[in-house]
This record gives sequence, structure tokens and C-alpha cells, in this order.
Amino acid sequence: MFINNWYAACIAADLGPAPVKVRMLDCDFVLYRDSAGTAHCLSDACCHRGASLAAGQCRDGVLVCPQHGWEFAGDGRCVRVPAGIRDPASPPRKARVPSYPVEERYGLVFVFLGDLPEAERPRLRDIVPEYAQPDRWHAAILSRRKDVHFVRMAENYNDPCHVHYVHEFARWLPKGVTIETHQLTDTYVKAFHAAWDARGLTRPDRGLLMEFDVVGMVSRNTNRQPGYPDTVVIATVTPIDAGNTQIFMLLLQPKHGPDGKGGIGEADFQLLVTMTRDQVMDEDYAVLKETRPRLPASPAEEVLVETDVTLAQVRKMTRDYAVRHGEIDARALAADRDAHIRVVPCPGHRAEPGQWVHRTVPLLPVTAAVEQVNLAAS
Repeated sequence: MFINNWYAACIAADLGPAPVKVRMLDCDFVLYRDSAGTAHCLSDACCHRGASLAAGQCRDGVLVCPQHGWEFAGDGRCVRVPAGIRDPASPPRKARVPSYPVEERYGLVFVFLGDLPEAERPRLRDIVPEYAQPDRWHAAILSRRKDVHFVRMAENYNDPCHVHYVHEFARWLPKGVTIETHQLTDTYVKAFHAAWDARGLTRPDRGLLMEFDVVGMVSRNTNRQPGYPDTVVIATVTPIDAGNTQIFMLLLQPKHGPDGKGGIGEADFQLLVTMTRDQVMDEDYAVLKETRPRLPASPAEEVLVETDVTLAQVRKMTRDYAVRHGEIDARALAADRDAHIRVVPCPGHRAEPGQWVHRTVPLLPVTAAVEQVNLAAS
């Protein structure tokens, strides 16, 4: 698990003024909307006595702690202590909790979990422009939690060949695949997995256009089949902790083409949504829950072939990103949980050091993280 990245926390339409508790990176957060409808994300533990702020309420745009009524603004600062001090409007200097940047994209609320200032913060890629065209595209969002490592899930969404064997709907698809990498950076890959026809030939309208961005841990698959409108599947993976993952899946199909013709009817689109929810996502899980090791494997312990190139790129860029931006020491964090509150650092930690009650999560030494990357590459 690593910090200084954007992670999908919840479905935007599900978030209102009522506080919602979300666990990410093995820490607890509270999300809510203020009176203007703006989404906020704070550390869930009150800096006073450690109560869960998610068990409180949002009143007049501030988050009210359920235990002693301390009121917190969206920037995490306590703005009022109703009892216990002479001036309720003048809380102690350290009366604050971490607050994290929030951005809403394609129906999801993303939270930046880290301390990078805005100028250095990575930007979310607009990987789903179709979501902004509701008149042209059907769209649905599914949510699942799985006891599978989040990088394992990301690899799965960038593995073109598993669909023929894991998923019932794809058993009829051609099994041969040729990889054509279109774009590759240190955080993003775009590749066309072109399916062979009966003669072993490929064509640009038959196969999967796969994209993955470490920033946001977002995968996009565009399924292209001759004579059938493109089907777009977006999957985000957010680590709940070291062994569990929150998955948000967006499904999109065109209502009609640019010329106003063709496309998919509402009833047929709902069949896709139902099949994905009730069958496809569980087919992946049936295999992944028994896959070993639970962490992403070293290439030295796998026999990879040509069609594994994209998932191998996903694994490498994710590991490299973790080393550059800070990887949580999961064992140390777990061992510390019963005695202390640990929080993910926020931009305020870097801007105003020494002004915080709760200590930040332990990170792996850079040398140890580099050694892990070198081992994985060997």
C-alpha cells in the first residue's frame, strides 16, 4: 500500500450530508458533503478523545463529533468546542484532524491520500470522457469488496487471456492475441490486444483496447467486436488494507452512434449490468481468491509469455510508484493499532509540521522498498 495517490472512496451519488466511514490504506476516514454540496474527507478519529467522527453528524456545514460536540470544518480544523474551555470559538492550536483533497470524476469520489502540495500532486487522467455524455451513453456503477490484494486485482483487469477461460460470456471469443503497445509512461499504459481470426489474422475492430493509470489505480477496457457497439468497462481498485480491496466498476454502452443510429437499448444494457454484477465479478473472484502468493508475485516465480506484457507493465509501474512516493509498513501499522492512532499524512502535515496530535503511518525505508523492487524485477 502506498501514499501520495488518488483512490476512489465511494460513489458520488451515495454521498450526502450524513457522514460515511470509509477504510483505505488500513486507516479510517470520514466523508460527507457540506451545506454547499462540496465533498470533504477527514481522518475519522477525533483529536480530542479518539471518537469516530463518522458516528456524528453534519450540522450547518461542519462535522460534529458524537462524544463531546467538537465541530470540525472541511479543512479539518476544529472551529468550536462547546464545553470545556472558556471561549468555545477559540479551540486549542492542535485541535485539528487531517483533511485530504477530494475530486469527483465519472460518478466517483476520489481522495488524495498523501502530503504532496498541489503543485506536485499527480493529476487524475480523464480516462472516461463518455461519462460526460449521458445523452449518448448508458452508464452504471457497481461496487464490490474482495479479500484480494489490490495490485492482484489491477493485474486481472489488464490480463486479456483470462477472459476466455474464467468468464462464461467470453468462451466463444478468439483465444489468440497480439499485443500492440500504443503508449507507455512511468504511470500509464495503453495497448491493443488484437484477437486473431480463424486464419490467425488480426483486425483493428476485434479485440480489447486496454488502459491503466497508476494515478487513481484505474483500468479501462474497451471491447471491440465486428458489428457490435463498443463496450467500455472501467475498474478502480482501492486498498482497504493489505489483503482487501474496494472495487468500483463502471459499465458504458452507446445509446446511439455519432450519426444518431445504432447503439444499445436500455433493456439490453441492463442485461449487461445484471450479468456483470451477478456473474462476471464473481467469476474473477473464484480464481483470484485461490491464487498464490496473495501479494503480487516475483516474475522469477512465474512463467510469463507475450500476452502477459501489459499486466507485467502494470505491476512494475505500480511498484515503482510506491517506491517513489512512500510505501506503508503494513506490519508495523498493524502491530501499533491497539495502542495508537495512526493517520495518513495530508498536505497540511508538510505545510505545518508539528501541529498535529496523531502520528502518521509508518513507511518502509526507501532502501528496503528499492530492494523489494529489485527482487521483483530479478
